[in-house]
Amino acid sequence: MHPGFARIGLRLTLVLLLSLSGCSRALVYSEDDRSRSEAVRSADWIASLPEGETKRQVILGCTPCHQIGPPVAYRKTLDEWREVNKRMKLIDDSLDLNLIRLDAEVLSQWLAANAKMPKHGRYIETAKADIREYPAGAKVGFYHDMTVSAGKAWIADYFGNKLYSVDIETGSVDSFDIPVSVEPGKPGGAHQIDITRDGMVWMTFTKAEQVIRFDPGTKEFRVYSDFQKGANIQYFVMDAERYIHEDVGVGIWMTNFSREFLTRLDPKTGAVQNFATPRTAHLPEKGVHLYAAVADSQGNIWYTETHGNRLGMLDPKTGAAWEQDMPEDSVGPKRLAIDLNDVLWIPELATGKITVYDTKTRKITGRLTLPIAGDFPYGIRRNRYTGDLWITGSGSDALYRLDPKTRKFTIYRLPRRGAYTRTVSFTENGDIWTNYASFPNAHTQTPYDAGVVVRLRPR
Repeated sequence: MHPGFARIGLRLTLVLLLSLSGCSRALVYSEDDRSRSEAVRSADWIASLPEGETKRQVILGCTPCHQIGPPVAYRKTLDEWREVNKRMKLIDDSLDLNLIRLDAEVLSQWLAANAKMPKHGRYIETAKADIREYPAGAKVGFYHDMTVSAGKAWIADYFGNKLYSVDIETGSVDSFDIPVSVEPGKPGGAHQIDITRDGMVWMTFTKAEQVIRFDPGTKEFRVYSDFQKGANIQYFVMDAERYIHEDVGVGIWMTNFSREFLTRLDPKTGAVQNFATPRTAHLPEKGVHLYAAVADSQGNIWYTETHGNRLGMLDPKTGAAWEQDMPEDSVGPKRLAIDLNDVLWIPELATGKITVYDTKTRKITGRLTLPIAGDFPYGIRRNRYTGDLWITGSGSDALYRLDPKTRKFTIYRLPRRGAYTRTVSFTENGDIWTNYASFPNAHTQTPYDAGVVVRLRPR
């Protein structure tokens, strides 16, 4: 048995599946019982840190890429923290992300003084599920997102500029070279991958400043390139049914990570329009991180500024936009969802809470706390088939199901330490889909020399 299974205290039934080609495999788990001896997870480590602004900035600076603390991103001495923080700052600068706002020496000293490894993790009551893992792509790749369309799960490699499809029945894998416009060996920066209602697969490329559509039927790409350079085209505006939003003119909308404006693309002509949002004056523009957005039933676009710590709304009919601060400082609003009642469900990366916001009254109607202390929720997705909300337990190796009526959480533990996730997709048969999305990919402890797509089937 792989040592990672024993560490998380599961008795698992292991089934080896071969694809039609004979070269792809998937592991299936059935959870029969759980030991009450739990491994230490990232959420446990974060929960042990002293509360305050520094802790929130640590979470905002580090967890957009990977877990911190166990299983791998942990150091003990001041010099070790200095070395790792220097390396992380170089990566942050080279990719022009502007995530790490704390001074490196201040950060290193704070972590050396406060970051202690808990003796053991905490037992959490979890629901049963059958989980299947599908390896795809190179282990050195980085797979930010996934989606499901045409009987396939899809992931794209940020650095390798390849698109991978995984047959959701057999696990067989196909790959496609993405015609992204970058120099050989440079990353296109594949970020979000999602679908429109016609099943077309769409991808944003933050480094190439492009959006690319892929037709799963014809296997043809269409490349859109007329986006503002340096804006880091980032995230599609989503609707309540968990599709990419298409406005009355069938235009699709995106956020820009390094600029304070939203972008509309006409898929037929390729024409691009930018719509300015209010200036968040306490940060340089590239440090605001206008991150995720959803559309309400009237076509208004609601967006989050993760480091700017704001919620905003743009009216596409007038071009007017307004913003308001989140309920506390530095909560880090991330990938929000909207329901059929035009209520927003906003994950707070730095606090482990969810802000519930009624767009009709423009008021916060609730603030929920995730049941696992120290967890950081990267994204929330609404299941179009059931109305449930699914939340990534990005620091707890888990997924949460939230009933929006009762506001009750159900926890499903994933079978890997370091199981960092960013998104959730759904199929009509009730399956829940995600992928291990840590950067570096190897921070998730798996037996595969590959990226991994995950299917969770609740019992």
